[in-house]
Amino acid sequence: MRENRGCFRLLYLIVSILFTFSAIVARADVTGSITGVVRDSAQAVVAGAKVQITNVQTNFSEVTTSAADGSYHFLALPAGTYRITATTAGFKPYTATDITLQVNDQLRIDITLQVGTVKEEVSVSASSVHVETESTQMGDVIDSKKMLSLPLNGRSYLDLLGLQAGVAPDTAGTIGGDRPVSGYIQNAGNISVNGQRETANAFLVNGGDVSEGRNMGAGLVPNLDSVEEFRLITNSFDAEYGKFSGAVMNAITKSGTNSFHGDAFEFLRNDKLDAVSYFSTNKSELRRHQFGGVMGGPFWKDKLFWFTDYQGTRQVSGAETGIEFLPTADQRQGNFGAGALTGNVDGAPSATPCPTCVDWPARLSQRLGYTVTSGEPYWTKGCNTLQNAQAGMCVFPGGVIPQTGVRKPASCQPWIG
Repeated sequence: MRENRGCFRLLYLIVSILFTFSAIVARADVTGSITGVVRDSAQAVVAGAKVQITNVQTNFSEVTTSAADGSYHFLALPAGTYRITATTAGFKPYTATDITLQVNDQLRIDITLQVGTVKEEVSVSASSVHVETESTQMGDVIDSKKMLSLPLNGRSYLDLLGLQAGVAPDTAGTIGGDRPVSGYIQNAGNISVNGQRETANAFLVNGGDVSEGRNMGAGLVPNLDSVEEFRLITNSFDAEYGKFSGAVMNAITKSGTNSFHGDAFEFLRNDKLDAVSYFSTNKSELRRHQFGGVMGGPFWKDKLFWFTDYQGTRQVSGAETGIEFLPTADQRQGNFGAGALTGNVDGAPSATPCPTCVDWPARLSQRLGYTVTSGEPYWTKGCNTLQNAQAGMCVFPGGVIPQTGVRKPASCQPWIG
């Protein structure tokens, strides 16, 4: 029994360490920060003020005290909506609400305290757009609302990268992914940013590098409903990023909160409303179903949360070939008719320019049973009998290729090998 308890404690310790360090590693790229200075109404700094920040979805909170110069700092905050409160003796309590912190944001929110009693309170709504003054990197954030409201064929948020300045959304066509991405219908996101190569970009999901190993596309594209937001950083990267001269695409997925939330979806596309191509006689078959859902909630209120998602893709598609002309029954037997066969037999190859080429005169002479010379026409007018062919008028009398001259299925030679 003691041995079992010891093993259980050791396993618990290992799992706890793994979770702790994985959170630390991921936090480097998927968090934001809020800093500022606490002042009074005369713009004098206030030291020793208690400043508390709270995530309104998860009730996660941190507390700090303003320094001698009045400054306060909250670093490595998960993306979300926050509330800031500040209190100190002789001043009214201060509250700022609706502070939206996005991935990689570095917001500055200065606090001005008013003289008064603790029964009075100053409340400020901070829902207006914040201007970053601490970061020089350029880029934009696309949140979940924008992603779900825009039509996306295949439901890949990578198709929205072209909304930002400096991004050429179409690949040059020379880049091939290491493997198909997310059900064979989504692209790997190889785009050119500010004129850089399409293989010079980084793709991160929750702080982890999900780039392909060879062409540096996205090897993982999460379910669109599970993505909270993503930021495409196009220039002037912070020191935490390296190895890439193009852009950094940083996406974070949703997480559970103190309330249960989720949704389900199904998208259907088929050929019922498709038009017939001008060069085709009928429509090609197309049936695509994309379905799934997301769900999240509290496992231990204010402490531990869960979130899960699923997306399935089922697709049946055909190809439009247009009008194709197939060989007739006579042609499949080698009977092409007079005038159908043109050209002359190639000469015997020399050893220097093409030592591996086929000696067609010798090959045809062996298969047909009569001599075929270099430059002899395959068929010419008046060559209709075996005697004409044996006399060197043409290779195939009457425009008929005998079975002995037809290429074998396993051969890689031309049609008369």
